[in-house]
Amino acid sequence: MRELAQLRGWTLAYHTHNSQRSDAGWPDEVYGHPLTRRTLFVELKTDTGKVRPAQREWLTHLAACGFEAALWRPRDLALIVTTLAPNGPRATLPDTF
Repeated sequence: MRELAQLRGWTLAYHTHNSQRSDAGWPDEVYGHPLTRRTLFVELKTDTGKVRPAQREWLTHLAACGFEAALWRPRDLALIVTTLAPNGPRATLPDTF
């Protein structure tokens, strides 16, 4: 994911490597695209992975604060590629997750 983001101009990326020592629920990845003035917070799950309450709370909070927040799974690859385009749509959260 990070390589695709960098190819599309997301110049900074952050990943929590050891979530056991971090506050619960913080998204897996944060990307910054300075040319488009976008910051994207992403929780990555397998196609069957469950979102924990603290993860849901953080993603909902970040979106309510005006940031782009997303929950992405492997089945969302086409949406991911489109969203990471410099002129791509803003990331949004699913209606229910």
